[in-house]
Amino acid sequence: MQKRNGKQYSFQIVKDPGEEIRHLVESEMRGAILKTIYSLFTQEVNGLCGERFARKGEDFCHRAGSDPGSVLANGQRVAIKKPRVKRNGSEQELETYRALRDYDVLSDRVKGHMLAGVSTRDYDSLLEELSGGLGLKKSAVSEAFVKSSKDALDEVNGRDLKAMNISTIMIDGIGFGDRTVVAALGITDKGKKKILGIREGDTENWELCRDLFENLISRGLNASTPYLFVVDGAKALKKAIRKIFGEQVPIQRCTRHKERNILKYLPEDRHMELRRRWKLIHGSVDYTTAKEEYEKLEGWLDQVNHAAAQSLRESEMETLTVIRLGLPGRLKQTLLSTNPLESAFSVVKPKINRVKNWRSGPDQISRWAAATMLEAEQRIHAIQGHKELPLLHLALQKITIAEEKKLA
Repeated sequence: MQKRNGKQYSFQIVKDPGEEIRHLVESEMRGAILKTIYSLFTQEVNGLCGERFARKGEDFCHRAGSDPGSVLANGQRVAIKKPRVKRNGSEQELETYRALRDYDVLSDRVKGHMLAGVSTRDYDSLLEELSGGLGLKKSAVSEAFVKSSKDALDEVNGRDLKAMNISTIMIDGIGFGDRTVVAALGITDKGKKKILGIREGDTENWELCRDLFENLISRGLNASTPYLFVVDGAKALKKAIRKIFGEQVPIQRCTRHKERNILKYLPEDRHMELRRRWKLIHGSVDYTTAKEEYEKLEGWLDQVNHAAAQSLRESEMETLTVIRLGLPGRLKQTLLSTNPLESAFSVVKPKINRVKNWRSGPDQISRWAAATMLEAEQRIHAIQGHKELPLLHLALQKITIAEEKKLA
């Protein structure tokens, strides 16, 4: 704070955004490499001591807790927990820790490989760089990388969902080569976005969607609770939702997906008018007005292009669901589309686009999807309008009460 001519002026140090980005990137890489290090530790300890709780012979080593340790990363010492192993009461030094102690696991060349996305074509180069520097077998380092991403897959598909207080579930698919990964993203009562589970298949088919939902229920999602589902419009997905969660559960069709589908049928000189009408419909405050504008659009499309009109009818007015629920402005805009899930995919896509061949194992795609989506989850913020979520809960409770009255 400084005074000048009787006035006070405050000054803030403006941070260099480039410097902040560099620190963020290096932090992400450090986290990834530390996961690999701990996987290497686990692999060596299991080789010496056997799996945990397994019956061991007299010649086996025994786990003895851990000690503080450190490894060199990007020219700095990073604290880690070093596992301790004993044989006949004597300390047994881990070969992995001895190799890591003085080798910079984030050397410039390793960082170069990681910044390239660790794609299939440079994966071998990264493993050779690490294994050569560590003095370990390339296969051991490779297994550690696989273990690290396998842990991410297990975390995504094994989370306890009971205490998450999910109100909204968004479902969409993302392509990995000729395969599709369908992801479920839940929005908590605090507006936080959580990856609930993923499934990999050829397409968003009925069996894959059913399997995904049954897995969510087995982990604590209550099938009798009315959630708001926001989906891209796949028929198999809608069928699975209705079959498992009931006919009355509200489904919001993604307005972005449906708008793009309709535009495909229209000549370019009609695109601006479609966008204007679409914005008018979904910007409506009340359902009656939105429905009237929707019906006007349907009549206009009947005159312009029959296939476009059929595409609109196919959505069965489900693009208006959040308006029918009476949700206010910011929350309504957030839940009109699968954009919150698309924001997670935007982190994933640049990484997978570098990969030309998916061939390292039957679960490689699922492991990569889980690892990158967990990384994306840590970056994305609470949804816009999250303070208005209690109004969504009230609307969903009314659906429950109405259903109970029908059954009474």
